[in-house]
Amino acid sequence: MAEVSTQSGSVAALDTETGAARAVATLGLMLFLSMVPVTLLVAPLKELVGVRYGAGSFWTHSFMSINMVGAILASPLIALLSDSGAVRRRVASVALAADAVLLSAMNVAPSLKWLLLLRFFEGAAHILAISTLMAIAAGWATDSRRGRTMGIVGSAMMLGTACGTRLGGEVWKHLPGSVFLVSGLISVAASAVVLFLVREAPGTDRPRRSIRDVAALLRTRGALLVAYAYAFVDRFCVGVVVSTLVLFFADVHGLEPAARGRLLVLFLVPFALLVYPAGRLADRIGRAWPLAAGSALFGVVFGAYGYASTEAMALLMVLSGVVSAVMFAPNLALCADLAPAEGRGAAFTGFNIAGSVGFLLGPLAGGLFYAAAARHMAEASAYRLTFLATGATEVLCAAVTLPFLLRLRRRGMTR
Repeated sequence: MAEVSTQSGSVAALDTETGAARAVATLGLMLFLSMVPVTLLVAPLKELVGVRYGAGSFWTHSFMSINMVGAILASPLIALLSDSGAVRRRVASVALAADAVLLSAMNVAPSLKWLLLLRFFEGAAHILAISTLMAIAAGWATDSRRGRTMGIVGSAMMLGTACGTRLGGEVWKHLPGSVFLVSGLISVAASAVVLFLVREAPGTDRPRRSIRDVAALLRTRGALLVAYAYAFVDRFCVGVVVSTLVLFFADVHGLEPAARGRLLVLFLVPFALLVYPAGRLADRIGRAWPLAAGSALFGVVFGAYGYASTEAMALLMVLSGVVSAVMFAPNLALCADLAPAEGRGAAFTGFNIAGSVGFLLGPLAGGLFYAAAARHMAEASAYRLTFLATGATEVLCAAVTLPFLLRLRRRGMTR
């Protein structure tokens, strides 16, 4: 009888593990689809904003930041909705549907002012969808498999970013007047699939929470600030990549949107493919060293962008993808480690908002720094100095936070 009981328990555990794997794979697909529409706009940024509306460098950069302003200002509501008593998949589905409407409306925006207003609200809708899906994924992750689970999440997001960036250049090449419409169609498809296929882990029923409860949760989880610091700096650098670096490709290297997209894909595909192995590595050796070392190495590679030829830039993009994966997966796992089960939506909303602030400031800082430098030196030199300063923020973040990461590990708060 004991043997039968043991066998039944093993079968039940296997069924549970298989179900969890399927649920996480489905969530990975949804996060992939959620990232494609917004990154479709990266490669043709100059044409969609600068050329179409006659916008200068600052306002072209601003298009990649204003959506993050919307996400930041809506963050209390986002945290409340992602941890509310409502079914999270419904919240994510509605958010993606709203994202689809706003992206499609950008196609007929009569002026730059209207385009930026739509982009502002689109940012809030998109971050709500992403935060909610990440919270669902964290609910399926056991303590021993959290790194690899969040690695799947990160890999899916980066693969969606890579595909969106590459697809954006091709859509502009063949359907230049339909980039926003294609983005909207993909987002509405993701909304429908989320509603019917995504499911939450058993035992994740949550009481309704007020905005005050969410704020209190984030105040009492100070250790999350370490994960948030990396999220901020990493997205700050990504903000510079999708704005200043893309303009650098156009202005200094003379590349067309499709060629810019191809270079960015060399960054994003290794990133996407290696996030899952990096998550497994973080489960084995811990979060601290991969996170800090990856960040510092990324900073060094970033600083080299301005010195590279077009051919050498391809190698730097691949190296950027590799080291970014090494640091990204451990940071997702760290956030999941430190987040209480009943407040994962709030914790990941904080994570995404920290990243959103970084992504907001990256294009603005990159644009302002470049503009100031360009008054005193040649265009190529101004870009070079901008990339050096940006890379230095990664190195500084690693140096400052490593002692805190090691302390969290000693206290058993993370692995």
